[in-house]
Amino acid sequence: MLKSTYDPYLDTVRRSLKDKQYKILIEQQKKREKCAEAPKSFFSQKINLYDYTNLSESVLNTILLSTFVLLPYITGILFIFLVIAKANFETFADIKVDKYFIYWSVGYEVLAFISIVAIIKSAITFKRR
Repeated sequence: MLKSTYDPYLDTVRRSLKDKQYKILIEQQKKREKCAEAPKSFFSQKINLYDYTNLSESVLNTILLSTFVLLPYITGILFIFLVIAKANFETFADIKVDKYFIYWSVGYEVLAFISIVAIIKSAITFKRR
């Protein structure tokens, strides 16, 4: 039969390994608690458009500028045609608004309203991680 012997050096090594493992577990637990304590706020998110496209900055800026100019204009024309003229081309032709800026501003307001509603809906349904 083998007789177990007391080895203080071996016990010291075992104890130091257990202490290291314990410290690692404590650090991991603190990290988890930090993440749980400070959830991300919806409005503190950073958005970078270049992460979502494969376009260069100059091309993307050109596309965004043309979208900023054309999208509200087209939306304004559609809104006036569908809501005010009630999808009647004769009534739409009788409306004496020939200014680009009028159509653009109406479309801008419609898109702004839709965007604000989408942001509020997204903020309400945002799940904290």
